Amino acid sequence: MSVVGNSVFMIGWEYPPHNSGGLGVACQGMTEALAGQNTQIYFTLPHKQFGSVSHMSILECADPAWFAAGTISTHPPFLAYTADKRTPQSLEEVVFDRHHLNALPQSELESKVDRYAELVTQKGKALQQQYDVIHAHDWMSFPAAMSLADATKKPFIAHVHSTEMDRIPSGYGSDYIMSTEYQGMMAADRVIAVSYYTKQLLVHKYRIDPNKIYVVHNGINPLSVAPDAGRHHFASQRPVIVFMGRLTMQKGADYFLQLARAVLAEIPEALFVVAGSGDMYHQLLLQNAGQGLSANVLFSGFVRDTQQQILLDRADLFVMPSVSEPFGLVALEAAQRKTPVIVSSNSGVSEVLPNSVVADFWDIDKMKSEIIRLLTKPDEYQSTVNQQLADLKPLTWASTAQKIRAVYAKTGQK
Repeated sequence: MSVVGNSVFMIGWEYPPHNSGGLGVACQGMTEALAGQNTQIYFTLPHKQFGSVSHMSILECADPAWFAAGTISTHPPFLAYTADKRTPQSLEEVVFDRHHLNALPQSELESKVDRYAELVTQKGKALQQQYDVIHAHDWMSFPAAMSLADATKKPFIAHVHSTEMDRIPSGYGSDYIMSTEYQGMMAADRVIAVSYYTKQLLVHKYRIDPNKIYVVHNGINPLSVAPDAGRHHFASQRPVIVFMGRLTMQKGADYFLQLARAVLAEIPEALFVVAGSGDMYHQLLLQNAGQGLSANVLFSGFVRDTQQQILLDRADLFVMPSVSEPFGLVALEAAQRKTPVIVSSNSGVSEVLPNSVVADFWDIDKMKSEIIRLLTKPDEYQSTVNQQLADLKPLTWASTAQKIRAVYAKTGQK
């Protein structure tokens, strides 16, 4: 069988507008680009898709029992333990947010993932003459992909956007999730990793054969509206430094507060914005108040779409001190909006933004020095903006799609 990737059965978990982070954004960008390169796509979701999607066929693989009246309360018990405390946008988002899944009792988690696998397999078997390859995104979709590949004998590609070892860098994550990740990658004919950083983790922590792993970086769409050119502190005299991400151990929000304290000792008028929500929210609020930083460190909560764009336009600097970041799409979005970025060395995005400032997440002194340098030297600030914009030019979703199609073709040659 020769797989050329002209038709793909793609197993997803989230898609805008019902997405909790970068996975949904990445799926949107790559599928639009793949469709633009004459790829027919069947895309499964474990819920209804209410937004308009014209470039591919959405297949709803939801069990009505998941949403039956009385079976799921508006505030289910597991929500009290979830890693994301923001207000969900829909019932589907409550049930299927991949971060919420970590908080489900293991039996219920396995039940939902297994049932999704059954429903996906039913849809996929009925359409098996219509596609060449199965493409599954992250662990939630791997059981479905393995089941469908076994039933149809179609090749299966596992696309890894993040792992449990990224999300729980302490090493005490879910054994079930890590086992599912391992089994999925071992069963896959090919594995796509979003960065070389992720590939190394898959090789060294999961013992996946490096020869079956292909690195395909994420892309970014061109801006439809130019960023506000007059928003920087050189006009306002009050620099704004932004953190944007889930408030979890993985994202390094606590290091951002340490950084704020260090910078404020030398630039007391600086304003730090923590944009996000998560299980460390209350801890960070108390830490912030205890250090007397409340007047200079603001917690905005979760932001998306227009709110995110406005905040990135107002930001003078964007800092991503992640303990482990497989990629980091938001750093590309910040750079695109002419905001210099400082990123963790433990990140995939540092591979494609060579002109960003790269530092170890724990190196507060280096990050502080770089912030002060950029905020006090306008020429170097503008040079960084221009260099980062140049870095972005090859990072298109069309390029990402071409590389994915090349993996499809290689998969057909097994």
